[in-house]
Formats: sequence, C-alpha cells, structure tokens
Amino acid sequence: MSGRKRLAVGLVAVPGVAAAVVMILLGVSGFGPSDPDPVSVATLEPTAAAPTGSATPSASPSPTPTGVGRLGASPSPSASPSASKAAPPAKGGFPNASNTGVPAGVALSAYRGSCTITKAKTVIDAKTVNCDIHIKAADVVIKRSRISGQIVSEGNGSVRVEDSEIDGGRGQTHTVAYQNITVLRSEIRGGQTNVNCRRNCHIEDSWLHAQYMPDGVDWHLDAFLSNGGSNIKLIHNTLACDHPGNSNGGGCSANAAIFGDFAANSNYTFDRNLFVASEHTPYCAYGGLDPKKAYGTQVQGIVFTNNVFQRGKNGKCGTYGPITSFDSSKPGNVWRDNTWDDGSPVPPAL
Repeated sequence: MSGRKRLAVGLVAVPGVAAAVVMILLGVSGFGPSDPDPVSVATLEPTAAAPTGSATPSASPSPTPTGVGRLGASPSPSASPSASKAAPPAKGGFPNASNTGVPAGVALSAYRGSCTITKAKTVIDAKTVNCDIHIKAADVVIKRSRISGQIVSEGNGSVRVEDSEIDGGRGQTHTVAYQNITVLRSEIRGGQTNVNCRRNCHIEDSWLHAQYMPDGVDWHLDAFLSNGGSNIKLIHNTLACDHPGNSNGGGCSANAAIFGDFAANSNYTFDRNLFVASEHTPYCAYGGLDPKKAYGTQVQGIVFTNNVFQRGKNGKCGTYGPITSFDSSKPGNVWRDNTWDDGSPVPPAL
C-alpha cells in the first residue's frame, strides 16, 4: 500500500487543550509479561478490553478499518502511486499513512539484484523487492522502495532506509532487525515485531504497526522490541501494537518494550513519539527493569522525553497503564515532559 497517497489526516480544535488531534486510521494488527510545545496527536479507536488481564480478544473480531491494508499482507501489485502528492501533515503531526512510505509519483520497477547485499554502498532506489534483504556490507541505502520481506542487518553490515514500505508478512519474524540500522519516514508493518534492535539503531518519523499473528499460537508482539541492547533512538514515530490478541493468550506485549533477556540495556532515547492506545496490550511501554530477567537489573541511560500517550477508551493507554518497569533512580535514566493526549502529565512507574 503506497504510504503517502492515502490521506488520512484531520485537525480538530479542542478548547483548553494545547494539542491538535490528527486522525489516523491504523490497520488491525499483542501479550507479554503478566504484570498487571503544542503537539498534534493521532487517535485510534481500539476494541474493548477483555474482562481479565489476559490478551484474550472479544468473541467477535473487530472490523478492519477502511483505507488500511490486510495485516501482514503483501501490497497489491496494482497499487501504483498517485500522480499528485498528498498534502503535508500539520506541524507537529505524527507519522501515518499520509506522510510515510513511498512518495506519491515515484514509479517503481522490479528489483533484479541479489537479496544478500555484500557490496558496500549499494543503493536500492524506487524498487519493488519481493524477498528478505540481508545486509552484509556497510553503508547500504534503500530508498523510495516497497519491500515485501524482512530487512536484516548483522555483523559489519549497516543500512539506511528512507521513504519506504517494509512488510514483514505472516511469519514469526522481525520486519526490521538487528543492528546498525537507520530508518526514516517509512512504514513498517507485518511480522511478529516491526523493529527488533540490539545496537546502533535510529528510527525516526516512521509508522510502526499491524503486527501479524495466526490463530492457535501464543506469540508476543511488539511495535519496537529489544531483548538487550545499546545506542538506540526512536524519534518522532507513531508506535502501535494493534493486534487484538487471540484465545491462546497470544497478543501484544507493548508498543515499545525493553527487556533484559540476553544482554544489558543502555543508552535508549524515546523522544516525541506517539504511543497509540490499545486495551489489548498490558502496557504501552516497558522501561527495562525486571529482576526476573537475566539482565533485568542492568539498566541505565533509558530516556523518555516529550512523548504522547493516548488514553484510549479505558484512559490508561494499555490494559494496566502507560508505562512500567521504568526506574528513575538508575544512572542516566530520564523521564521528562511525557504527556497524555489531553496534555496532562504521565508519571513514570515501576
């Protein structure tokens, strides 16, 4: 689905509140640990939460919002960019269908190169790519392209992705992973996790949403996930874990989750992001502290500033609240100027 040709923006003035509201339609796309300046914000109408703390969905699935593609599905080959560019978003508006992905007017052609990139400074521009791209070389650039598959950077590989759409499809995979990655103005959807980062990642002005999970499994889903890492920045993104969950206990852990499973966590920055509300995710963010994890107390330099948390239908962003496992006493940890979408402050929470 072409990112910037689908205009889904509207502004609503709210008396007494310094925020403009940007209406975005997100795709349906959930369950982790069982713990219980003016800015415009995007709104999402999530389905009702299950009566317990589990990620069990309601008996009948919610209808897919119009204007949004199928969960984890490959974009329709007939979808071609519009000849006219969509109007730019309002100042301070968050990433959504109108301002991420392939710019309108870009003509795409089929990619004929290797799906394993071994030549430094390779550039993939204005292509449709129907495979998983494995980055084995430095300074690779992917721009104005539509990828049906993963982008995986490991070892000495590094990649910069601009103005693109990446659909991880219907596997238990990470759509973008694992290190030395920059993503700008892109739509990332599909897979179990939209972005999984170990180290040296910078995600900015991008839309993470529409995770995939089949029936009959208990996958844990996230828009952003790190199970141990360092030097990671998420700046001005829309982060949505929007899958409603299933009867097997599978579903969203969080919009952004830091867990100390495999390594210590240090030097994360979350600044000016929108955390989209969903009553089917326990919390909208996990801050890394969890003594039950192998590295769950080795946490420092976790910074949350100027983020907006949607209240949603239950007023809490997630089932239990907006944030958990954030320890303000850890070295370098900062929680500052994070607000609800009505402008009131959001406090940190353990």
